[in-house]
Amino acid sequence: MSHVSIVIGAQWGDEGKGKWIDILAKDAEYVARFQGGNNAGHTLYIDGKKIVLHQIPSGIFHEGQICALTAGVVINPEQMVSEIKEVTQFCEVTPKNLWLSARAHVITPWSIQLDQTNEKNTTTPIGTTKRGIGPTYSLKAQRSGLRMGNYIDTASRKQWIKRQIAESEEFKSFYNSHQDLWTQFEAAAEKVAPYVLDADAKLREAIQSEKRLLLEGAQGALLDIDHGTYPFVTSSSTAAGGALSSLGFSPKKIGNIYGVAKAYLTRVGEGPFPTELDDEDGKLLASKGHEFGATTGRPRRCGWLDIVALRYAVQVNGLDHLILNKFDILGGFKEVKLAVAYEHPTLGRIENFPWDIDTLNSCKPIYQSFEGWPEDIPISGSMSELPKQALTYIANIEELVGAKVSMVGTGVNRSDALYR
Repeated sequence: MSHVSIVIGAQWGDEGKGKWIDILAKDAEYVARFQGGNNAGHTLYIDGKKIVLHQIPSGIFHEGQICALTAGVVINPEQMVSEIKEVTQFCEVTPKNLWLSARAHVITPWSIQLDQTNEKNTTTPIGTTKRGIGPTYSLKAQRSGLRMGNYIDTASRKQWIKRQIAESEEFKSFYNSHQDLWTQFEAAAEKVAPYVLDADAKLREAIQSEKRLLLEGAQGALLDIDHGTYPFVTSSSTAAGGALSSLGFSPKKIGNIYGVAKAYLTRVGEGPFPTELDDEDGKLLASKGHEFGATTGRPRRCGWLDIVALRYAVQVNGLDHLILNKFDILGGFKEVKLAVAYEHPTLGRIENFPWDIDTLNSCKPIYQSFEGWPEDIPISGSMSELPKQALTYIANIEELVGAKVSMVGTGVNRSDALYR
């Protein structure tokens, strides 16, 4: 039996993965992040204290574990220095328990400048976090990016900067006029250097030795660069398959794949959202769920759970287990709804998630309504203790998406969970 598990977001991100990665990590020896950058935020509550992680994996708070950022991640070194300093207030963070892949690409001041300029000047903004993630992945694809192993080597780093200056007048101008940014950027190299190594090779050795690994994704499956609502997506492979290419290991080694979804649906930024609510129910979901981005503070758009989209995420990722998070937020609604299909003005009823956003933007949800349940539900223990109306809601989700709901989130703390 394989000892490798993967946790991904099954919606448009912000599903509350951090809490569940933290819970599942207690049974792992290694926890590795396989994509994304500091545009993601995993919010955890450890002993009642709120902690937001932007790059460090959510397993860092378990003693004796090793956490890693792998080749498919993009790293902001200055922010990493700050995050390490912040996390050390709660637990030990050293090169022994935090590995940064030498193959991971570096977010430079130039990447951030490009991101901010692009988003400002475009007539069709994506709604990025403007933290340089997209341009860093673009440079990677163009084979002109800077990798962590080269960044921490002074000669290699300076050679990279020299080459960019020679090839781009725009880069040259930005570099010369923002020396303070580049000085800070270069100064961080010495501080992160002890953490940088061939993390991917060491993780493969651990897999070969049948160590227990938990691989965490950022954002969500519907933001995947290939399988998401393109172009309103992130710049990396957020689906479970992204873990394979990021670490470089055989799919035969994968055991369980967990998908985290809210019991309703949210989205940050631009892009299609068929079940978005502009009524009092939408406002109540946002208010009760405290729906603001962990990294950006941006308000999230809210709507009923979209079964068409969730079933698609189950299929794309091969989910073995579905975790329904923030289930407590639905308590107290007179009725709750599931979007079981779409209605398109020319295509009629649609039950499969469309590949293009023009079709998706024209879709209206076809709802199935369910009787609501009391606001007070069990906080911990067994899912069987939920009100019968809630169990009916869950059973219908399972049947419609083709995956079992193994766990239910009932609050922000580690203990706020129900299990099957």
